Amino acid sequence: MKFEKHKRLNEIAFLLLLTLSCSDGLDAHIKSCRCKPYYASIKSNRVNSHRGPGKEYKISFEYVQKGTPVMIVAKYDHWRKVVDPDGDESWIHKSMLSPKRFVIVICENPTKMMQKSNETSDVVAYVRKNVVLELATVRGNWCNVIFRGNTGKYSGWIKKSDVFGVFENETT
Repeated sequence: MKFEKHKRLNEIAFLLLLTLSCSDGLDAHIKSCRCKPYYASIKSNRVNSHRGPGKEYKISFEYVQKGTPVMIVAKYDHWRKVVDPDGDESWIHKSMLSPKRFVIVICENPTKMMQKSNETSDVVAYVRKNVVLELATVRGNWCNVIFRGNTGKYSGWIKKSDVFGVFENETT
C-alpha cells in the first residue's frame, strides 16, 4: 500500500509539472510552428497586427503603409508571426499579406539610389528613411529597386545594408 501511495504522488507531481510546463498552451504550440524566415509585404494601407494568432488577441498596432516589408518567422493556422523593420513582432492574418517584395530604407541619412550596382555610378536619387521601394532583383550587395511617386517612376540600385526586406546572402 505504501508503494501505491508514492506511485500516485509521483503521478500527481508529474501531471502538475506537465501542466505547469504547458500552461502557455497555445504559446508552446506556436513555438513549434516556426518556419524558415521569408519576406512578404503589407497588402493594404490599414492592417491590424495582433499580440497572438487570432482576432481575439489585443491589437498591437496598425500598419498604415501598403508595401511595408515584414519577415515571416512563424505560422499558425491562417496567421503569420511577423517581424517589422523596427524589430517589433506581432501576428497578421495571411489575407493581409502579399508575396510581392518591397524594401524600406533604414538609414538615418538619405541614401543614394545609383544608376548601376556600384559606388562610382551616377546618382539617380537620394532616398530618405522609411521610404518603401519595390524590389526588382538582388545582385551581390545591391538591390535593384523601383520608386513610384507623384513625380514619376525612378529605378536604380541601392545597397542591401541600407534597407530592410532582403536577406544578407540573398540573390535573385
